[in-house]
Amino acid sequence: MLVLGIDTSGRYAGLALVKDGHLLAENSWECRQSHSVTLMPALEELLAKTGLQARDLEGIGVATGPGSFNGLRVGLSIAKGLAYSLDIPICAVPTLEAIALRYAIPGMIIAPVIKSGPALLATAFYKTDNKALIEIKAPFLAKIEDIAKAAKRKTMFCGDVDPGTQEALTRFIGSKAVFLLFREFPVYSTVIALRAADKILAGETDNVHTLEPFYLKKPHITKPKNKAALTRTSPHPSKAVIWDMDGVIINSASYHLRSWQEAFRPTGITFEDDYFWKTFGVSNADIVTGLNLGLNPNEIQAIIKTKESIFRQMVSQGIEPLPGAIDLIIGLKKRKISMAIASSAPLANIKCILNTLGIRQYFRAIIGEEDVTRGKPDPEVFLKAAEKLGVMPQKCVVVEDALQGVRAAKRAGMVCIAVAGTHPAEALKEAELVISSLADIDTEELLGLIK
Repeated sequence: MLVLGIDTSGRYAGLALVKDGHLLAENSWECRQSHSVTLMPALEELLAKTGLQARDLEGIGVATGPGSFNGLRVGLSIAKGLAYSLDIPICAVPTLEAIALRYAIPGMIIAPVIKSGPALLATAFYKTDNKALIEIKAPFLAKIEDIAKAAKRKTMFCGDVDPGTQEALTRFIGSKAVFLLFREFPVYSTVIALRAADKILAGETDNVHTLEPFYLKKPHITKPKNKAALTRTSPHPSKAVIWDMDGVIINSASYHLRSWQEAFRPTGITFEDDYFWKTFGVSNADIVTGLNLGLNPNEIQAIIKTKESIFRQMVSQGIEPLPGAIDLIIGLKKRKISMAIASSAPLANIKCILNTLGIRQYFRAIIGEEDVTRGKPDPEVFLKAAEKLGVMPQKCVVVEDALQGVRAAKRAGMVCIAVAGTHPAEALKEAELVISSLADIDTEELLGLIK
């Protein structure tokens, strides 16, 4: 079984590929807070090094914390995106458990530690019994002197233990505190992959839809220092932004073309580029039917299913957002603006793209092709998004790139911003605002369009 291990719980990140209990390759690096930028390129490098592809993976293990808030979010988003698109099992491995597994010694109490702010450590106590790791004190956050009170017998501290932490632990605990002779690179992706493989074989997998990071404290959010700042960052509970996806957040046309071509390849049928661009935006069933191949409904659905599976595999290996999209989404989230995706794409594709980009958590609602009976320019998709967000249609801004989408937004009674990229600006003039890129607008300008 080929399993990928992902560790983004700290300033160092790591990836490991394990097959049948043996390490094939590992990639680790110091990334500080750049997990979202470095993780996918590192995975591509690791797969290239071993001559493998993402579709070869049979399982994923991912560190779920405690640890870096941003790092855990990015690592988990990519792990879930891969697991969902490849339809493979995913296993959560608590970071403290991974550290303990790496250094576990029979008969010794193991206390893995992770720094969590000034003078605070996240830790737990474990022991081994017949090679199994047993938790004897659940993860907790405490000052070093309080950890000393919990250490009743000789305990080996490992993990994020620098000289200062070691000196403080020794001062409070004395000879009961044991440490590693040498400090090692604090990445545990290999242990995570091995542990995940064991859990998969034992049938102890996690739900890809509900898996979440494990935090021992809430993220620190700095409060504004003056009233002017408070006014600038005040929430707009009565406003919402509804996003189309393709041509707005990402441009996935080339991925769709290649996935159609791969899906038809085994049949000996060449899926021409010209036909794709002619039918781009049409439903999958109409695209296949339009080829006049004489296929029955079951055969048509089989080709569509194959195409979408290939599409998700391609996307999960990395896709670039369009300029300005992520910054605008994050900016709106900071302003506490409710957001939704309203797309004609299948829900599985939408979730795969959002997970791969690491932005799934920014959207309160997702509306896909399964949720509507009428396509754009009918306003159904946008009205359902507004209903799910609990916001009046006239208080919603739609971000679109196509004329049909612009018209759907207008029929829904919503303000529309059109991004001219897929279509020329002249074709989108029915929108309240037409821009060439989302990098050309900020949150204030966008929200100012709502009366």
